[in-house]
Amino acid sequence: MIQACVIGLSKIGQIHCKNLIKIKKTQLTYIYDKNQKLCKKYSKKFKCQTSNNFNKILNQTNIDLFVIASPTTTHEFYIKKLIKHKKIIYCEKPITGKHRNLKKIENLIRSNNIKFCVGLNRRFSKEYVSLKKKTKGKKIKIIQIISRSANHNVNLSVRNGGLFYDKGFHFFDLACWLGNSLPKKMIVISKSISTEEFLKKGDFSDAVINMRLRNNINVELVFSRKCRLGNIEKIKIFGEKFILNSDDYSNKKTLSKDFAIRHKDSYFKCLNNFINSKKSLLFEEGINVQNICEQASKIAKR
Repeated sequence: MIQACVIGLSKIGQIHCKNLIKIKKTQLTYIYDKNQKLCKKYSKKFKCQTSNNFNKILNQTNIDLFVIASPTTTHEFYIKKLIKHKKIIYCEKPITGKHRNLKKIENLIRSNNIKFCVGLNRRFSKEYVSLKKKTKGKKIKIIQIISRSANHNVNLSVRNGGLFYDKGFHFFDLACWLGNSLPKKMIVISKSISTEEFLKKGDFSDAVINMRLRNNINVELVFSRKCRLGNIEKIKIFGEKFILNSDDYSNKKTLSKDFAIRHKDSYFKCLNNFINSKKSLLFEEGINVQNICEQASKIAKR
């Protein structure tokens, strides 16, 4: 039995807690959050232990797996501590909020042979898995991705790395995964369509991105923090004599729901696959996507 600790008790952290209880090989032993009220509340709900001292949890040799679901700004802090104690790490995206430190973190993970996973859970979402299967053996010409969020808080966006790291991470990854390639060229339009509220914080509320992949597939992405209809997430794939729409493979009841609800099962599948794997999962992919996010962010701020 792998004993585990979840760091960060936001909505996603709570999903991971529930999944660790469901997975046969794991036991949710500890939870940790800087908000002690949340710790007390959810330690009772999930019937596990907590502590106001993270080092106390870290020093327990029986806890092998740590799931990092805390704000992006804290990821690097926890990763470095966990590496020193040779822990298994599942980290929500991105790996670090300071891109200049990414290579250093990557080297630490590799040199210490840490089993590591980046939470690119949408690769396990039923609708996107269906799209991937449908494109097998077909020539893709264009991938269109639209993601619009309802009632998003600018401070939350900034805390989680901004539009391109918080929202873009998953969709840049899906574009590369579905297109079986990495980008060779990128155009970003953002400032002219962003609201002052976001711009004052050095972030963007909206962006239009065009990418040309190395295999010449064209990717068109639209990101927005504004949506009157709820949450919209849609992928269309155009090829020779075919058009595929992710909505055709989605649960119609959850099409406009919060993404944590719509892709709920994918969190379980991603974490479960990592636990059952003998090595790291989606680590290389996570590094590649973080580099793409940084590139998009730099182009947007020119």
